[in-house]
Amino acid sequence: MLVNPMKKMVFFIALFTFSLSIFGTLNLPTNVETSATLNRSWPLTVQAGLICAQRLEEIIEDVSLLTLGSLGNTLLAEEVGKYVGWYVKSKGFSYYVVGPLDTLSVDDEEYFYRVHKSPYITADIYEKFSTGLSVAGVIPIFDGRGKIDVNLISSLVTRKLTYPVLVEDEGKAILLRNLGYAALFITKNKDGFLFLNGIPAKLYWSIKPPEFETLRKAVLVNSVIYISQGEIHVRKPFSTNGVVVYSSDEFVILEAKKAIEKRAAPGRVPW
Repeated sequence: MLVNPMKKMVFFIALFTFSLSIFGTLNLPTNVETSATLNRSWPLTVQAGLICAQRLEEIIEDVSLLTLGSLGNTLLAEEVGKYVGWYVKSKGFSYYVVGPLDTLSVDDEEYFYRVHKSPYITADIYEKFSTGLSVAGVIPIFDGRGKIDVNLISSLVTRKLTYPVLVEDEGKAILLRNLGYAALFITKNKDGFLFLNGIPAKLYWSIKPPEFETLRKAVLVNSVIYISQGEIHVRKPFSTNGVVVYSSDEFVILEAKKAIEKRAAPGRVPW
């Protein structure tokens, strides 16, 4: 389908304005060393209903960050972002917490809240997912609480994906800034969210979402992983044989059986 050039121009002007609305408030010096600098003109507390931290698999059943990290066709991550953006915007949210600033490892407590062991593939999925959110009129946020992977931070900075970050405290914000990640930092308190060094933004455009069942089926089929001949493992990360799938739905199990017959599947091992 041909896109009207004027509409395309207006869209990208809007995206440019969006980037200014996020980053234009961040007039802090690059050599931040103390929390006093972060608090120069802020903090500002806003209502809890501004930011959605609902897990991806709670929005699209069986589709988690790990599912996205297993995709053979990573462009599907952008379509997922569009759907999630539409969904959370319809609930009145302006921001969505994409995922953690950490990569997958065997000692993680929550495998499904990680994308991939590679920081570079994680950054690629985050970029596509975040693009989908932005197209849908929602601002992406990263979860900087807990462990962080410095190589992932570096990859995000290289890609200019310095979106707002949810942190435990100002100390984590300072650490991220000293790693080169200059962004809007947010903490959570009993009253809502505390914006440490900026003000909330809102995007006013919206989209028609991708068709839910078609998207879900495409993602779950494209993330089927063939490792070797063996049994079918449902939602069992770090399996070393057989076929791994992320849903027990009949159509997914059928694809797994086909993968065993073909000795191939579209998904990629993320661990």
